[in-house]
Amino acid sequence: MKKNFESDVREIPGKKNCDVEGCSNESKKTVSKEKAGAAIKEAGLNLSVKDKVTKAHLCSDHYRKIKKKLKKDREIDRLRWG
Repeated sequence: MKKNFESDVREIPGKKNCDVEGCSNESKKTVSKEKAGAAIKEAGLNLSVKDKVTKAHLCSDHYRKIKKKLKKDREIDRLRWG
């Protein structure tokens, strides 16, 4: 059985645009929508991605805005492990 290789072709990660509404910069970081959802809303950013999408692609400017909040969330999660 032959596979359809056209459907298996994946996009290069660095070639996507930022998922924030109104931004057309190239994405540099990818974050989980589930883990970063609160940080994204707190920063006042609106994502233009569908509900089924699990990752959000962010440019360096928008990632910088939510980076500190994500770091605090990771520290809290690590404390729960121990």
